[in-house]
Amino acid sequence: MTVSTCIYCGARREDPAASSCPNCGMPPDGVVSPAAVPPAWAPARHGYVRIGATALPLWLLWLVAGLLVAGGVTAYLLTGTSSEPSYQADDPVPAGTPSAEPFSPSAPPTDTYAPAVPDTSLPTVGDTPTAPASSPSAEDASATVREYYQDINARDFTAAWDLGGKNIGGSSFSTWSSGFASTSYIALTAVNADSAGRVDAVLHATQSDGSVRVYHGTYTVSDGVIVSADISQD
Repeated sequence: MTVSTCIYCGARREDPAASSCPNCGMPPDGVVSPAAVPPAWAPARHGYVRIGATALPLWLLWLVAGLLVAGGVTAYLLTGTSSEPSYQADDPVPAGTPSAEPFSPSAPPTDTYAPAVPDTSLPTVGDTPTAPASSPSAEDASATVREYYQDINARDFTAAWDLGGKNIGGSSFSTWSSGFASTSYIALTAVNADSAGRVDAVLHATQSDGSVRVYHGTYTVSDGVIVSADISQD
């Protein structure tokens, strides 16, 4: 006795003359007659599921579902590996990745100040040193005394007063200037400057009546002005 198997579900067909498989209900030769097709509402056998007029084994559906799930996982993994890798704090840094230098707010600046080096070169031949300011010379003091008496001879008593008459002629300008009313001319002789600011001189004062009076005195000059005098008549 020859035992065949169903080409759809693989079940053993004990009765070769049967028109359908006792397990899945499909014809043995693959040709389904209209009369052999069960209605869509007819329940399938155990281990099968009916889709329309066709009864499919559950293992086939699980296989298809497994393939779909495997394909989705594969697609997800491929998509995830195409993005940039993420690194944890303990992962080694890949080669070629620039490393940022740590910033320390309290680190001192790297710029250092270098004071300018003073110029120690010697002056050239063309450099002219500046002459220091000099104190009044003896000649200047003598010139002040001479100018004082020249103003008196010229009857410019205001200029003579400003040049030192106010210091040696008292506090009254009129009294001082009236003292020269009878004097025609004053000549200075033997003007000697002992030191800067000190002048010794001899005066010959010619009066209006022709007589001559001789005086000698010492004058102290400061800043171009007679500040004091010691005069006596011979």
